[in-house]
Amino acid sequence: MNATPAGPTDPLAERVDVAADAPADAAGLPEDATTAAGLLERASEMSGVRSLAFILIIVATSLYLLERLEPVLRPLLIAVLLCYLFLPFYNRLRRRVRPVVAFLIISLGFTTGILALGRMVYHDVVSIDQKRPYYQEREAQLERKFRKAVESLTPAFARHRGAGEDATVGDSLTDELSQRLVRGTASAFVSISLESVVIAFYMIFLLQSASGLPGRIRSSFSSQRAGRIMAIVESINRAISEYLLVKVKASLLVAVPVWALCMAFGVTGAATWAVLAFFGNFLPYIGPLIAIVPPLAIALLEFPTLWPPLAFAVILLTINGVTSNLIEPAMTGRALGVNPLVVLIGLAFWSLLWGFVGMVLAVPLTVIFKIILEHTPAARPIARLISDQDLQ
Repeated sequence: MNATPAGPTDPLAERVDVAADAPADAAGLPEDATTAAGLLERASEMSGVRSLAFILIIVATSLYLLERLEPVLRPLLIAVLLCYLFLPFYNRLRRRVRPVVAFLIISLGFTTGILALGRMVYHDVVSIDQKRPYYQEREAQLERKFRKAVESLTPAFARHRGAGEDATVGDSLTDELSQRLVRGTASAFVSISLESVVIAFYMIFLLQSASGLPGRIRSSFSSQRAGRIMAIVESINRAISEYLLVKVKASLLVAVPVWALCMAFGVTGAATWAVLAFFGNFLPYIGPLIAIVPPLAIALLEFPTLWPPLAFAVILLTINGVTSNLIEPAMTGRALGVNPLVVLIGLAFWSLLWGFVGMVLAVPLTVIFKIILEHTPAARPIARLISDQDLQ
């Protein structure tokens, strides 16, 4: 058998061998590609999980700090809102007097007004507590009338009444609740007085910082960029100031008639019900209910017949309805502009954190957040998401 002599390698044979081996190599590529794609997919999933965990950590930390730092953040936030409210008045006042005098006028005026209002509310609570025996007697009379009316309609109800239901078994509980109410009001008056002083100090420094902000922006950026930043900041500040000013005016248009109505009918606690109507106007949907029920209950207990409370209720409902449905929309030129679901979530969130003060601040903070998003071009899609109307 003749052996094939070894010779130089044929280039054509090499190309044929490579071509023959190519399908095998090509057949192995999809497995590598699948492995790489799987690794990339797992990496992207891990990256998404890390991002989600990072966001959850930030949210949890923010909620914890908001709750724990409430004594510091709450007066600071109230001072910021009041600075937006008083900023136009402060700018006009600076043209006539020195800045230090303007700070003192605004801070002392705010503190004095809050203390006077708190004293009036405390006086009303004490007056209501002094009339408590008469209210209890009147309540017992109304209860007996109601029972007689129910018994005349449903005779079976009379057979199930206990023998001692006519006795005033809840007097001790009522006395204890009344004492707690007076003590709680006194404690609230002291805390409001101290917090108003803290808010006044915050306002002094915030107004002073606001007056020097344009100069710091111009010195920190180029002239063109500083001009754009100042235009955005001024538009945001103007929109927030206009909203707060209109809201305060609308709340005063509710509070002042409520006070006059209570004084005209002789209902005890006129100043308290006016303050409640003022702050209740900041709460959509539930604010009017909170502001209407207590004075109606007092009027029902103070009058011997039902006609004066009915007339009081009709006028009170008319005041709230006309103000919320006609006057305030005419002043603002548009509705709240925020989705009702977002408003309710904001109310629940801030009331959970800061109680009644958080409920009052919830809607202004939500509207201010929406205003900032509207005036920031990159964030306008988010503003459209939380709005109940189309942005221009």
